[in-house]
Amino acid sequence: MGFTLLLSIAFLSVTHAAISGPKEKIGTMGSSVKIICKFDKYYSNYQKYWCRGYYQRSCTILVQTQGAQKKSHDSRIKIAADNDKGELTVSMEGLTTNDRGWYWCGIEKRHLLDILSPVELKVTEAQNLLPSDKERLRLFIILGLIFGILSMMLLGLVILVIKKIRKHKNNDNREKESTIENSIPKSNSVLSRDLEEGVTYATVTIQPSDRPQEDSATSNNVKPSKSQEAIKPSVTEPPASEPTEYSTVVFKK
Repeated sequence: MGFTLLLSIAFLSVTHAAISGPKEKIGTMGSSVKIICKFDKYYSNYQKYWCRGYYQRSCTILVQTQGAQKKSHDSRIKIAADNDKGELTVSMEGLTTNDRGWYWCGIEKRHLLDILSPVELKVTEAQNLLPSDKERLRLFIILGLIFGILSMMLLGLVILVIKKIRKHKNNDNREKESTIENSIPKSNSVLSRDLEEGVTYATVTIQPSDRPQEDSATSNNVKPSKSQEAIKPSVTEPPASEPTEYSTVVFKK
């Protein structure tokens, strides 16, 4: 019994050294998966295959090499052996949930037990993949347009606020000017009208005095003597004096 155990251990060690692959491989539904098994170059001329089944002795061969490369019947599974590198590559396309299970990378040995390496394949549901380049470009364009529109709206709002502030200041200045104008008394005189038009001038009229008449009236009350009347020279009355006008004109700069 001990000898059988040692023989089994030795057989497994030789088998593991002859071919090995990943213990587990995960793929998504609808996608493809690639499995690479390494084998000893000593078995370069041996046939390799890909089989499915929980037990290695009863696994079903899905595809087997005949030369460098071989496809399965439904063309979903491809197998290729690179004897120079010692690599057995298995590709499975269009994965479904039915593809879940245990598989084996195998080397056929006539009249002897084949050399196998187990691989568990897990298939998960398709996840939300990242957007493609076109979708990302479209997203960037949309975001750029939105940002541009918001920037234009903000700029327009700022300009509107500035215009309102300036308009408010102009209205205040006009109200102040109108208040000052209303505080100046207005008249219908020529002087006030000329002030409004920007030209200032004044007219002064001097009337002749009536006092000489009063003096003459006073002197009439005093009757001169005959001797004084004889001596008094004849006085001619001066012509009636006309009013004198003086004008001053001032131009505003």
